[in-house]
Amino acid sequence: MAEAPALLDAARAHFSTGKTRPLDARRAALIALRDGLEAMEPELLAALHSDLGKSEFEAWTSEILLVRQEIALALKRLPRWAAERRVRGRWFHFPGRAALRMEPRGAVLILGPWNYPVQLCLVPLVSAIAAGNAVVLKPSEVAPATAAALARLAALCFAPGHVQVVQGGPDMAAALTAQPFGHIFFTGSTETGRKVAEAAARNLATTTLELGGANPCIVDESAEPVVTARRIAWAKFLNAGQTCLAPNHLLVHESRAEPLIAALRETITRFYGADGRGMQRVVDARHLGRLKALLARGRVLHGGAVDENALHIQPTLLADPAPALLREEIFGPILPIVTWRDRAELLAGLSGLPAPLALYVHTRDQGLADAVAAALPSGGFCVNENLVHCTVPDLPFGGVGPSGQGRYHGQAGFEAFSNARAVFRQPAGIDPAMRYPPYKAPLSIIKRLMG
Repeated sequence: MAEAPALLDAARAHFSTGKTRPLDARRAALIALRDGLEAMEPELLAALHSDLGKSEFEAWTSEILLVRQEIALALKRLPRWAAERRVRGRWFHFPGRAALRMEPRGAVLILGPWNYPVQLCLVPLVSAIAAGNAVVLKPSEVAPATAAALARLAALCFAPGHVQVVQGGPDMAAALTAQPFGHIFFTGSTETGRKVAEAAARNLATTTLELGGANPCIVDESAEPVVTARRIAWAKFLNAGQTCLAPNHLLVHESRAEPLIAALRETITRFYGADGRGMQRVVDARHLGRLKALLARGRVLHGGAVDENALHIQPTLLADPAPALLREEIFGPILPIVTWRDRAELLAGLSGLPAPLALYVHTRDQGLADAVAAALPSGGFCVNENLVHCTVPDLPFGGVGPSGQGRYHGQAGFEAFSNARAVFRQPAGIDPAMRYPPYKAPLSIIKRLMG
């Protein structure tokens, strides 16, 4: 396995050839990735099932589809994103012209997670390639079959040095982040994100940090229980709850608690069967043990059974949760439920929380929706829906504060992997004397003319 400095050197060497910069070369690389993704689709789906127990339907819709969307958007919009943009100057800049030019950052690093190991590695890769960079990509070691498949995909699609996939654990990740890459893109926990940011700061490398958070989901007295339960259950238990955007806990108006819980029970049974076995398993024994311990921090209303041999925990509703559980990212199929009565107290409680990656409210009251959004900053905000904002290719995706920094998807991803270079062009033969010392124009006139 190549050492971290050698990987950076190879990426820099490929970038220095200039082969990644022309738009035709970027488009060709994106098309190669699109075609390779299609050719290797059966292998990738099999790897996702091996690593995470994902069904073919959920694996394709939540992983492959989003990468295909991102490639299609980049191919369509790349000429516009990459075009030099004229910037209007003031009258005293005439006849000079100002412009903004988006240039690649060079050799960049992408560190992917295990929960959506195809989507969350390849969507930022699309942005990095579209921006004209050379890339080192390290998938998560917790999803080894997918990591190996991604390495084969890169070898199939890209020239040596253009996209290098390296496998390894935390030691490899630490060694890579210690290198002076032009940009580091990380998806994972807030705790690890801080370490990545610290390592990047030593080299003054820019970063995009896609982290997590305890995403609240508010339900008021106007919400229709059956539809609301369906949307919440789908979002919460997709991927066995191992989704950074999943509703972390419910804050339900006391008048809607009983009908909503009844609707959630019925919905969970319909989705996943009476024993919950229709939901996929948890990734590994360590995470299952962590989730099992959480069950003791509340009262189980539904589910709660654990099969350690099968790495499976039933979709679970938890009443009377410990208050600390509402500030922790659960990252599993356990949904704590808390009731509220007073709107002012609800909003005051929200305003004291760390900014989450997403905030959800189910209501017919636009005033409440606006008040919730104002009370708690978040990366994304959905009214009467969950998760789906991340599937809109033109919406920038990212967090705030502890839930992340920077944005990607679509043009935002292209810009994350680009350096916005300010350009000014002045004709050589025009050179007004008034700007040079000794200054002869009275300052009072200059103030009136230039503001």
